Amino acid sequence: MSTLASYFNDALTNIEPDTDKANAATAHAEVTELLKASKELEGLGLDPILIGSYAREVSIKRVKDVDVFVRMESPDTNATPEDVLSLFEGVLSKDDNYGSERIEKQHRSIKIDFSDYDLTVDVVPARRKGENWEVPSVPDDEESEWIETNPVLLNEKTTELNQLNTINDKGIYVPVVKLIRQTRRTWLGDQPGGLFFELMTYWGFKNSKWSATSIAEYYTLALEYIASNLSDIAKFGLDDPTIPGKSISTKADDNDFTVAKVAMDEASKLAREALEDEDDCSSALKWQKLLGKTPDGEYVFQMPSYCNADGTKKNASNITSGARNVPAGNDRYA
Repeated sequence: MSTLASYFNDALTNIEPDTDKANAATAHAEVTELLKASKELEGLGLDPILIGSYAREVSIKRVKDVDVFVRMESPDTNATPEDVLSLFEGVLSKDDNYGSERIEKQHRSIKIDFSDYDLTVDVVPARRKGENWEVPSVPDDEESEWIETNPVLLNEKTTELNQLNTINDKGIYVPVVKLIRQTRRTWLGDQPGGLFFELMTYWGFKNSKWSATSIAEYYTLALEYIASNLSDIAKFGLDDPTIPGKSISTKADDNDFTVAKVAMDEASKLAREALEDEDDCSSALKWQKLLGKTPDGEYVFQMPSYCNADGTKKNASNITSGARNVPAGNDRYA
């Protein structure tokens, strides 16, 4: 079994959106400050918080949008989603830094364009409903309504699951989610989306209670879980881990799920072959195919220095002196 632990660590670094994260933090702070300072909104008891993959630290290059979940502790209970969205749109549009040209009212949020950062911020108004929250729905007709959700709890559950599953005292769930998201992006089109695959991974960890010893093995187990359960989930729905009895919505249609099933079957088999391959170079080439390239065109999983690009080993005379890894040191027990 070849786990190539240090190369998986490098792969995770390669998909880490460092610059995007810094820009996202700046954009989020700017929007939050503006909303909390607004006289028109001060009676709503605003308490904004980040949600989405960026907030859960499972985002990968590139972060294109940031979700600011604007909790209203004292909302007007008679206000419709349209009323609230129009109120937020007015406040944001009047600000000198934004103006109407950077603001777009959508069905569920107000989108703010940060072209300098090549990202957008979605401001999502939310009113309390017991332990959960209600946000505007995507309307089937002309009228939007409030629907129940709890993305804040998903933040907490992500942290909890990452702390429960560790290797060398480091959380493993979040890194595996990033690898799954990267695999989905490499092997599929737009649908099913990244959140859908993230939550399938969540249920894999919760239901299977894996006890592996390497990130390569956890990653393989997660891919196998997704492949074996995708058809049933496409038919019966994916459970929302934050609200019992509720399913996660998706834009994926039957054809999307059929394509995804074929792709994930192939990906999971390739991962198992890579994991059980006794040859590091051959194994690395398989991991490289699984994880594809970054938006910059670089391979996510780099070949070891003692390997050729085609997955064969270099002759000993061709190995650079002082290289980090040589054939005798293969990370097999890392």
